[in-house]
Amino acid sequence: MNYHYKNSIGEVRTATGFVLLRLDSAVKFWKINDDVRRLQIYQMVALDLMDLEEYGGLLI
Repeated sequence: MNYHYKNSIGEVRTATGFVLLRLDSAVKFWKINDDVRRLQIYQMVALDLMDLEEYGGLLI
């Protein structure tokens, strides 16, 4: 299953074997074959995007 989250700061999505983070013109790929680990990375990045949009900075 693929996941996707997008807000005014950027977006994060999963694809088979990858997690993609896009901020403005910057793009970061992580190659992660383990489904559980890929979901964990996606969730952490999505929460950081939410924090950036709401508070203007990372809470961690």
